[in-house]
Amino acid sequence: MKPLLFILSVFAITTPLHADAEKAGIIDAHFHAMPCTHDGLEQARSWMDANGVARIIDHPLADSRPKSEEERKVMLANYQKHAGKIERFCIIKPEEVQTLEEAVKILEQEKREGAIGFGEHYGTGLMFDDPKCMLLYEACGKVGLPVMFHMDDSQNKDTADFKHLANALKSYPNCKFIAHGPNWWKRLADGECDRMLESFPNLYADLSAGSGAAALSKDRKLTTAFLIKHRSKLLFGTDCGWWTLKDKAKPAPQFALIKSLDLPDDVKADIYRGNAIRLFGFKME
Repeated sequence: MKPLLFILSVFAITTPLHADAEKAGIIDAHFHAMPCTHDGLEQARSWMDANGVARIIDHPLADSRPKSEEERKVMLANYQKHAGKIERFCIIKPEEVQTLEEAVKILEQEKREGAIGFGEHYGTGLMFDDPKCMLLYEACGKVGLPVMFHMDDSQNKDTADFKHLANALKSYPNCKFIAHGPNWWKRLADGECDRMLESFPNLYADLSAGSGAAALSKDRKLTTAFLIKHRSKLLFGTDCGWWTLKDKAKPAPQFALIKSLDLPDDVKADIYRGNAIRLFGFKME
């Protein structure tokens, strides 16, 4: 998703990142590069170096998916060049497959060729547990790919109590889901995000985008308690992408947000990198 590129003044970075976090290395679990172009990942690496990020997970969008076999070859070569620094998710749109077997076959190939997850999943115009989406979740569970999903008023739609998300989580307990998007984070204040993370072992969330930063900034006491309570299920992420990789682009607010909160160092370490290492089985240098 291309987030609203607003940065609250309270998030302005005026000092370097926390020295310990920078030394150990941050993992950004939600990034959008242009891997099918010859310099798309070089731009991402420059952004990583500027922000103290040791590894990113790149999520394909419509504009950044390969549109030919030649582009796919370029994409795979680019990721191989940056192995251990830039990881990738893969995607299938709900309308692109008709059967579970078809989806599993595609995802198995993607996993063989380096994909570590599925997403960013958009169920455009669909409820979260629409049969077309449920087919994809089942396939991801079988192949072993976590699902990162976007949720708003028109994509992966749900009710206020997340009953459609809950149905998917119950139906596929072996599939891990990573929540993201405005209609997820707007339920932080009333406790629904807390309830869902507590109720479902296979649900995680990333802190990315303007929606995540805005929700987490409103009540610092609530946010601090939430991050500590769910320290093992939250992933640092920015939702930065090629549209933000420009000279003098403002830094993502998540960097300053985490730094500004009164969090124990071990909680910061879990959110910055530990949870991603465990969830995806990374080996860090």
